[in-house]
Amino acid sequence: MPDYAIVKNLCEELKITISELMDGEEAGEQSIPAYNDNQVMDLLRRIQELEKQKNLLYGILLIVMGIALQALSHTFGGTSVKDFFSGLLLGISVAEIILGVYVVGRNIAGRQLSFFITICLFC
Repeated sequence: MPDYAIVKNLCEELKITISELMDGEEAGEQSIPAYNDNQVMDLLRRIQELEKQKNLLYGILLIVMGIALQALSHTFGGTSVKDFFSGLLLGISVAEIILGVYVVGRNIAGRQLSFFITICLFC
């Protein structure tokens, strides 16, 4: 989904209302809109925020799963097969933790970047 901030500009260029854009058709003369433009813009903003939070939660979940697998890998050991699985679990856990840190860092950096852009636009 595109950034919700450009939807209003897109509608102005297309000479349609936001409700018409969301419905996918032009409003007829007899049609009664079920929602106004402010409600739609607020809904789009909330959806975009939820998508960002979802990605942050995925990153945190990966980190927690990586820590759990790392703890599990220390319970194996003794024979060569158990040592193999212990090493395999340890490798997977490290990969999950690194991927989780990347996802969380990318999400936080994206928020700071959008915050910086917002500040620059108002200056």
